[in-house]
Amino acid sequence: MMILLKRLLFTIFIVFPTAAMADANKYSCKGTVQGVTIDPQDGRVFLEKFGDHFAWPVLCSVQTEDNGIPPESCKAIYSMLLTAQSTKKQVRFWFNDGKDCTPESHPAWRQLTGWYFGPNLAVD
Repeated sequence: MMILLKRLLFTIFIVFPTAAMADANKYSCKGTVQGVTIDPQDGRVFLEKFGDHFAWPVLCSVQTEDNGIPPESCKAIYSMLLTAQSTKKQVRFWFNDGKDCTPESHPAWRQLTGWYFGPNLAVD
């Protein structure tokens, strides 16, 4: 019985902090979308401004796979961002790169890194 209790305590102290640390790299950014645009040369989708978080990130391309995103998915993302812009709804992106929502973490005119989910029209 004592061995079982020791194993249980060991599992609690080892597994739960590890799971919490794994989520420490994840965060989300929510904001309004302004200036959704497509580069006519290569089909890359940009956001002029995303809330107070960052400006001119490269999201994907509607012509070729870019940032691991196929063109068809990029077209859907572009459509959603246009909807968010025209309805003035906020959008949320999720990241897993341990950075934050500051312009320093996501420099202008560069690929949006660490992005693993979204965007979605934020309801909260």
